[in-house]
Amino acid sequence: MSTMPRPLEGLLVLSLEQAVAAPHCSARLADAGARVIKVERAEGDFARGYNKAVGGLSS
Repeated sequence: MSTMPRPLEGLLVLSLEQAVAAPHCSARLADAGARVIKVERAEGDFARGYNKAVGGLSS
């Protein structure tokens, strides 16, 4: 049984981003086969703390 190649296989994406929309887009690129390397600032992506700001509800 063979699997079809994904459309972005072989593509390398260097992701310099933060917040929500850009990481979501990078995840979709990875789903399509791209290799994604995300570079964050030393403190990490500030969106990682969003959940605390909304009292545990989805941000």
